[in-house]
Amino acid sequence: MKGKLVVVYGDIVADRFIYGTPKRISREAPVLILRQYREDVLLGGAGNAINNIFALGGLPVPVSVLGTDGAAQTLVDSLVTAGIDCSGILRTSRYATPTKVRILGGMPHASRQQIVRYDIEDEFRMTELESLRFADLLREAIGMCHAALVSDYGYGVVAPSLVASLTRYAHGKAVTLDSRYELLSYPGVTAATPNEEEAAAAAGTSLWNGDDAKIGEVAQTLQQGLDAEAVLITRGSRGMALLERDATEPLLIPVYGTDQVADVTGAGDTVIATFTLALAAGASYAEAAKLANYAGGIVVMKMGTATVSNDELRYAIERDEELRS
Repeated sequence: MKGKLVVVYGDIVADRFIYGTPKRISREAPVLILRQYREDVLLGGAGNAINNIFALGGLPVPVSVLGTDGAAQTLVDSLVTAGIDCSGILRTSRYATPTKVRILGGMPHASRQQIVRYDIEDEFRMTELESLRFADLLREAIGMCHAALVSDYGYGVVAPSLVASLTRYAHGKAVTLDSRYELLSYPGVTAATPNEEEAAAAAGTSLWNGDDAKIGEVAQTLQQGLDAEAVLITRGSRGMALLERDATEPLLIPVYGTDQVADVTGAGDTVIATFTLALAAGASYAEAAKLANYAGGIVVMKMGTATVSNDELRYAIERDEELRS
């Protein structure tokens, strides 16, 4: 997977983590007072997918929008420091960078618990001129890259017409999709990687009990609605379900690792990044899904918005094979 170029088109989000040590109970209200000792602003959303591709040795090519605020500058600085080309990221003052603020309490060297999260949200309203510019950027990027990843968090950066342009010029290259709210608005993508909740909502049903039989029906509905080659549904502690075109039953992949997770923040971004990069390297859908399953199992054991390295992925596979033999 090293050296493969992947277009990442989507909503870049700032994941802000504020850490504090417990001080006392407030006299103003029955709430805990924390003394802040650290703050991190990390790449989230499509930015986390970019980070994961880079950590696995791939070369991400971002196409996105950020504001001109401090959070945006921090994210761009981290991308530039890593050596990632940011020429495809539009900066505009009329858009506030979406920011997810998580407040965590605990001692600096002990387990920390998320107490509350609040989101600072905005919607990017794309002009006709900007749409034409993005169409050119995506056409140029997919022409030189091995695959494309679409990360739609619903903030307006991803448009169905532009994804259609991306798939039109892909010429057989994989175009994968992760869409929080509009999964079926992007027909023609190669594969989609929704979680169970997103998949069920798009299919107009529910998957409360993780029914293996029903997961196949949902995957088939999505596969037909998207006219995709494959649908990979992530199922948390139940692993993943992969349905390929013309398959009668989904491939059920058991979860890697333990179900005692540390933090699920950004796990879906890790899954689609690994899945896409594997497809770019020539893996089959089943191989790519299994690699993504390993990567997802590794990243949920880390705190915060995390990535998986090539060495970690290799070790997990080798260790798992030893335990099975």
